[in-house]
Amino acid sequence: MLKHHYHRIHPRLRGARLVSPRGFPAGSLSPAEVLTAYGFRQHQYAGALPVKLGIGSLGGGVVQADLNNAVSEWGMAHPTLSIITAGGAENDPTDQDSNVENMLDLELVSFTWWWLTGTPADVTIAFGPNTGGGMKAATAALAAAGVEVASWSWGAAASDWGVGERHALAQAFAHAVANGVTFFAASGDNSIDDGLTAPSADYPCSDPNVWAVGGTRLLVSTDGSRAGEIAWGDGRPGDEGGGGGYDPTVRAPAWQTSVLPSGERGRGVPDTAANADPNSGWQISANGAWTVVGGTSAASPFTAALVAVAKGVAKAVGEGLTTPAVYATPSACHDITTGSNGDPATPGWDPATGLGSPRGDAFVEAVIAYVRRDSAALSAHVESQTAPDSMPTAKVGFDDVVNILRRFWPR
Repeated sequence: MLKHHYHRIHPRLRGARLVSPRGFPAGSLSPAEVLTAYGFRQHQYAGALPVKLGIGSLGGGVVQADLNNAVSEWGMAHPTLSIITAGGAENDPTDQDSNVENMLDLELVSFTWWWLTGTPADVTIAFGPNTGGGMKAATAALAAAGVEVASWSWGAAASDWGVGERHALAQAFAHAVANGVTFFAASGDNSIDDGLTAPSADYPCSDPNVWAVGGTRLLVSTDGSRAGEIAWGDGRPGDEGGGGGYDPTVRAPAWQTSVLPSGERGRGVPDTAANADPNSGWQISANGAWTVVGGTSAASPFTAALVAVAKGVAKAVGEGLTTPAVYATPSACHDITTGSNGDPATPGWDPATGLGSPRGDAFVEAVIAYVRRDSAALSAHVESQTAPDSMPTAKVGFDDVVNILRRFWPR
């Protein structure tokens, strides 16, 4: 196991453990309640084309009984689930801590897709070893399996990564993006210090080819509408809260520079945010019981599923790097201006919540418009750099270009 080991999954359990889904703590939310509060309507995107969703994991396994419980309780269609292993990893449900993460991710992407489209989700989970090269192996396995939108809820402070290992993973993301795969990653749950003694962005969310998702506390009115939202955190940089900040080893992508503060210190994260505070946590089934889980590892797969729906509606799965969509249309997000993760939420982009949380149909429409645009502009936003800047840049090869054109060339 590496010193910086990736076993920094980001779920935060509120402590509720129920035999049946009744009596959840006040303020906690079901996936349907979160979607409704963000302005979505059930089955409003019926007719979306199928999109293959993916989840990366470095531990634990799939607990089928938990997925069955969620299907039964929520009334959703059972997802089509594929399980693959890479680099010698195993699907090992004896690791109950990691099981919580896996079931959180699986249940949220499956429910969000089904609730919005009315069709079963198609989900692949790839297990890699929690050692050097494990995340790259799982990332490559997801791309090879044909996944089109994928989420990582694992990571570590960017400064804790080995240079060579991070470079290899950055190349894997760049290759996947060039072939039309959109990757998301949680920004971390230890505020802007990310478990260290000084500010540090989390990786892989700070990779320019990854959509970084931070955390909020979502407040819901009695009628189910969004009553308000604040950055998740108590204002102290080392305490529990959504991760964020800057990665000085990565140049700020061109599509982000206009929103960063003057004198920016590299790639800023997160890009957007969603419900993550355990006090407004997500109600899920895990390890044979119902529980409430928070963390940016809930916000990331949730946001990934929304973008997958947008790609399905666009009828063109499109390019991998869809993050510029919200930078081009910031009104697609609820701008969060209160709360702090050690860096206060302010009007516009900030290291607490990025551009903000999904604003219902406007969020999906922004992504739809982006992936439908003329294929001639396709390569303009594909970030080929890897981290840090001193490393060789990842190149988009001829095969990558052919694959991109095949996705967009008129048929």
